Amino acid sequence: MKNGFTLLEVLIALLAAALISIMSFDFLSNTIFLKERIDNSISNNSKHSKAIHLMRLDMIQAIPFELKDQNFNNLNNVFIGSNEERILTFVSLNSSDTASSNSMLRRIIYRYRDKGLVRTTTLANNENIIVSEETLLTDIENLQIYFGDSLDDLNSNYPGLNVVENNAFPQFVVLNYEINDKKFNQIMGFFR
Repeated sequence: MKNGFTLLEVLIALLAAALISIMSFDFLSNTIFLKERIDNSISNNSKHSKAIHLMRLDMIQAIPFELKDQNFNNLNNVFIGSNEERILTFVSLNSSDTASSNSMLRRIIYRYRDKGLVRTTTLANNENIIVSEETLLTDIENLQIYFGDSLDDLNSNYPGLNVVENNAFPQFVVLNYEINDKKFNQIMGFFR
């Protein structure tokens, strides 16, 4: 009697090894795909939270500084908001700017451009000198922004058309938008 494996036994062993390899590969590729999806989701959630937190921080640090246009004419307002490309404009005390030779007051401009939320900071009294510009969020759909002193009475522009001069901030700023088919409703405010 000879010791060893028959050809049939070797083929069965190879078939079993191949099936185990195919199942392992499928499991590992699914695991890698799932990890990439989770990492992307965490990254997107982190960017979203950072952007909303930065907007809230800017609003908390806002000061009633009368805005001027690009020709240095007084606009007689401390805050301008609309549903156009330029959605928010106001002056804030920028605590992250450590330049000691210049004022720490910065004009904060939030724009909705190319489906992205862009934050621009300029000098408070000269919008032509850009200090920084950063795209905070991308892939934003159906952005609507509303302003008012009551959640029951919100307008799409601030100050309204009938207001010539306004040295106040709205009590509430409400943003409605979608990112990757998820709907968001953010209620923020100056609470002065």
